[in-house]
Order: sequence, then C-alpha cells, then structure tokens
Amino acid sequence: MSDEDDLEDFEPDQDDFEKEEDEKETEEGEDYRKEGEEFPEEWLPTPLTEDMMKEGLSLLCKTGSGLAHAYVKLEVKERDLTDIYLLRSYIHLRYVDVSENHLTDLSPLNYLTHLLWLKADGNRLRSAQLNELPYLQIASFAYNQITDTEGISHPRLETLNLKGDQKRWPSDLIGLPGGPPHSYPLGWKFITT
Repeated sequence: MSDEDDLEDFEPDQDDFEKEEDEKETEEGEDYRKEGEEFPEEWLPTPLTEDMMKEGLSLLCKTGSGLAHAYVKLEVKERDLTDIYLLRSYIHLRYVDVSENHLTDLSPLNYLTHLLWLKADGNRLRSAQLNELPYLQIASFAYNQITDTEGISHPRLETLNLKGDQKRWPSDLIGLPGGPPHSYPLGWKFITT
C-alpha cells in the first residue's frame, strides 16, 4: 500500500473531534471573559430581576378595588440597574425608589397608574418623560442629565426635584424656583438647590 492509500483509509476518531471542539470552546470562553473584563462593570446590562423585586418590595396594602392586597413600595437603589422593564407587571406600586443606578429610560413606569411618589436620583436620565400619571405627587430626578422637561405633566404633581448639574438644565428651568408661570402650574414646588 502506498502512503496515499493509508491517508484515504484513515478516519479520525469521533472523540478526537469532540476534544478539539471542547478546547476551542474553552479558548473562546477565556477570550470572552478577557474582553468582558476590559469594560467597566457599569456598562454591562443589568436588568431588574424577580429576586431583586422580592428583596425590594414592602408595604402590603389593599389594591385600588379594595378586594385584594399587593405590595405598593419598591426600593431598588444602588443595584447598577440598566433596565426596569419588569416593573410593567407591578401595576399596584405607589412608591418607587430606583435611585443610584444606570437607568436611561423610565418608560416602564408608565404602567404604574397608581404611582404617588417616584425617586430616580443619580441615574443617567436625559429626560423625565412619562405618560400622564394621574396620582403622582412627588417626583425626584436629582443628579441626572435632564435636558428637557417634556413629559412632566402630571395633574397632581406638587414637588419636582431637579437638583444637580445646572449646566445641563434646559433653558426654561434656569432661574427657578417658581418656574415661568406660562410653562408650569403655579402650585408646583421646584427643588433646585
């Protein structure tokens, strides 16, 4: 037999293929971890989880109908959260504290129609835009990057906290407290210092 015939008859063992694949996957996994380590932890997506919800929920109260009970207070501050999508299904929440996270979007809060109090200080919000929340009375967006006031139109809002970097405030907020009467309801209390 010639050398060529020997090569044609040679069939690699299936175990050899599996070992090679396992080695490749391990190397790729190590490369992935090295790449992930280069990025600061704050850039990694961190969604709100059921376990975080269980830890942060408190204050058991009757629901709006009076026929059931639900937790109405949530505190999930300093969790490095980047996504609060899960809040959409917790419609009975009235008091929410999502401070000191990395949030850029509060739109899941639009589903919390019973919300009375919101604290979203120290995030990366450029806007405080929310649908009209009929019961929202106190909203705090201190130390964010708010660049517009569009979407801050809640009929019962009494206190709006916009403390922080005044260089980023929209021009219509400069010179507060009080706000221009043509832009904001006279009853609003602005906290800006």
